[in-house]
Amino acid sequence: MPEKKKRKVRFDISVWVVISAVAVLAVILGMMLLMQFQHAQNQARMLLIDKGTTLIHSFESGLRLLPEQTEEDFYLQKLLMETADQPDVDYLTVTDVKGHILADSDPSMLGLPYGLDLDMKKIAQSRDIFWRQTANPEGAGTFEVYRGISLKPGGTGDSGRIVYVGFNMAKIEKASGEDALRTAGTALVLVLIGSLAIVSLFLVQAYRLARVSLSRVTVFSDALVKNMPIALLAVDRQGKITACNEQAGGLLAGAPAEAVGQEASLVLPGPLMRLLGDAHGRPGPVEADIGLPSEDGEQVWEVVVAAFADDEDQEGKILLARNVTGVRQMEKEVVRSRHLNAIASLAAGVAHEIRNPLSSIKGFAVYFKKRLAGNPEDEETADIMIAETARLNRVISQLIEFARPPALKRETADLEDLVRQTARLVQAEAEQNAVAVEIQAGKGLSPAEVDPDKVRQALLNIFLNALQAMRGGGRLSVALKRREESVEIEVSDTGEGIRRENLSRIYDPYFTSKPSGTGLGLAVAQKIMDAHGGAIQVESREGAGTRVTLRFPLVEKKGTEE
Repeated sequence: MPEKKKRKVRFDISVWVVISAVAVLAVILGMMLLMQFQHAQNQARMLLIDKGTTLIHSFESGLRLLPEQTEEDFYLQKLLMETADQPDVDYLTVTDVKGHILADSDPSMLGLPYGLDLDMKKIAQSRDIFWRQTANPEGAGTFEVYRGISLKPGGTGDSGRIVYVGFNMAKIEKASGEDALRTAGTALVLVLIGSLAIVSLFLVQAYRLARVSLSRVTVFSDALVKNMPIALLAVDRQGKITACNEQAGGLLAGAPAEAVGQEASLVLPGPLMRLLGDAHGRPGPVEADIGLPSEDGEQVWEVVVAAFADDEDQEGKILLARNVTGVRQMEKEVVRSRHLNAIASLAAGVAHEIRNPLSSIKGFAVYFKKRLAGNPEDEETADIMIAETARLNRVISQLIEFARPPALKRETADLEDLVRQTARLVQAEAEQNAVAVEIQAGKGLSPAEVDPDKVRQALLNIFLNALQAMRGGGRLSVALKRREESVEIEVSDTGEGIRRENLSRIYDPYFTSKPSGTGLGLAVAQKIMDAHGGAIQVESREGAGTRVTLRFPLVEKKGTEE
């Protein structure tokens, strides 16, 4: 079995946002480190200036102590060389205002020009310290401090001489280089740390947003699954139920809450398990109508099963189901209604064509009966012809009545009275068959807007069917009940009942299980109920009797008469 691929978790972070944040951080750190580096440079410069100022003061003080009868140039050179004998001092030079070297720590430089690029007179007359940094072709750079010197205490540079102190920058440049490397390393480390911190912040923010989004999606999906008007059930690749809603209770052998985590084969009926198996490896959904038994009889479910995958690896299956028992029953009713209308139209035409020659046959039968009077055998034959034509005429009349759309003459009528009137019509046949007739009327019954003749006709057909089913005696019960939006007339018998395979055909014209029946009784009753905007429902079980329910819709009483 191939190893399952790891699920990839991806956070949508803009690369340009991260680069911009890192660039800003690098600029800020660079500026801070540059300022720190410049501050260190300034400190080193001030240190050299202070050191140069001290040496110049020392040299100047030594000149003021020049002993009498001492050669000035010799003393100046000696003092200068002794003063220049300091660590990091490259040279010590004294020039006049014309730039000629009067004394130098390197005697070979005597007499040579120096500092010609400076304003010598201004420097010689000032007590201010000047400095500059010059390049040294032979090695490290030189930091030079200079000013005019005075042989009088507190005086200005009245001697016309300028002293230059040059410091070797090798150690400072080396220290600066090392500081620069350390600074660059520190900056790089800080940039890396800052970058990691910024990326971590973005990742944490993205993770938090992803969790919030996932939480919202989870809440939404849970609410969607819970409130879906159809049954939903999910099965993982191991065959265990991972999710189901309350509407799926009609499919499960148990409560939906207890089904999660169980094997699907333990709680789902066989037809659904076979449909789940058919969906394996198929690219599209599998659809089918499945009948499942229930307490209210067989329920028809429209089921759709589809497999879902992650990275082309099948993860499980999802099952959607909708109870379409009423829809399928309605579709059958529509088909049957069209079928009946077609039969009725054909029957009406045939009945019309038969009635005319039937009248002629009946007339000839009456004629032959009169002409053959006195011959008992011929008279009996004529009577049979007349009776049969009369029976055939009644069948044709019923057929035409069934084919013709019923024209209702509505009026306010008491349904209980109509039931009792119809019951009296069959009382004699009921007593003959030893059938007890019971009528119970509930409270709160209100008059109905119906066609009394049509209602009596429908009740008579139902009563006669019930009596014919109880040849050996029984009980015919009629109950009138007030419902929320209708009035019901419930007719029950204790007869032989209707076979299960015949229940779907009881409204078909000319379908009957009785030797002498026409098969139009319930068909006519259904047309009458449809014309009233009501409904007829038949429930029967072979050997246990039949119950027929007529539902008449309640009609609000109009305040004004038209």
